Amino acid sequence: MSSEGRRLFDMRLIWILAAAFAVWAIGTRAQTEDFSAEAQAVLAVEDAYIAAELARDEMALRRILDDAFVLNRSDGTTNDKEALITSVLSLNMIGQTITERTVLVQGDVAIVCATTELTFASATSEPRVSRLRYTSTYQNRDGAWRMLALHMSART
Repeated sequence: MSSEGRRLFDMRLIWILAAAFAVWAIGTRAQTEDFSAEAQAVLAVEDAYIAAELARDEMALRRILDDAFVLNRSDGTTNDKEALITSVLSLNMIGQTITERTVLVQGDVAIVCATTELTFASATSEPRVSRLRYTSTYQNRDGAWRMLALHMSART
């Protein structure tokens, strides 16, 4: 790709990222208004996690994910905190749209169920969209909600 083509691709990517973040932020704000204060606190951490994925913010990921974190994948494999962080940092995710989000808070444990569409950039083709259903589990430790587990499965 020529330097001019690369510059145009980079500019397009920046606009896609800005638009995706704006849509995500507006949708998230509307979704959290119907939840209790406790549930909103959990969703604020979940929103921070999603923003950290999009920004590939390693420090935020380390802060949000519990040291005992486990990712349960739909193919039957599991990953720990370090493997997930390594994976997220290598992704070319440019957008994430959350829908159908519910949250259940029981004491110091919270479960979030949602549907998401992840958008990934490609240098050779149109962006690719992955549609998933996920469940994330949080625990409040010393006043901070931390993600303990995440399960994702493909949806059609």
